[in-house]
Parts: sequence; structure tokens; C-alpha cells
Amino acid sequence: MTFKRAFNIGYFVLLLFFIVVYFLLPVDQIFTAILTVLFGVYQFVIFKKLKEQKQQ
Repeated sequence: MTFKRAFNIGYFVLLLFFIVVYFLLPVDQIFTAILTVLFGVYQFVIFKKLKEQKQQ
């Protein structure tokens, strides 16, 4: 397993934990959880686009 693959798996697990915490937090802290989950999704989109550019 390469470092990049292990990093991606770890990052995916981190996002899953963020999503779980999103559903467990009280209502007054939901905004922070939403921003965190959106940032994680944004990071995955950026990584995919960079990977596609490297292949071309």
C-alpha cells in the first residue's frame, strides 16, 4: 500500500467520522459540522480533478 493510498483511506475515514458527529451534535453546533463536511467533500473534488489533470 502506497502512502497516497493510505492517506486517502485515512482521509475518507475522517470524513465518515465528521458525518457521524454531524448527526450526534446538538442543534446549536450544526453550522460548524456542516462547514467541516463541506470542506472535506471539497478536498475530494480537488484531489480528483488534480488526478485527472495528471493523467492527461
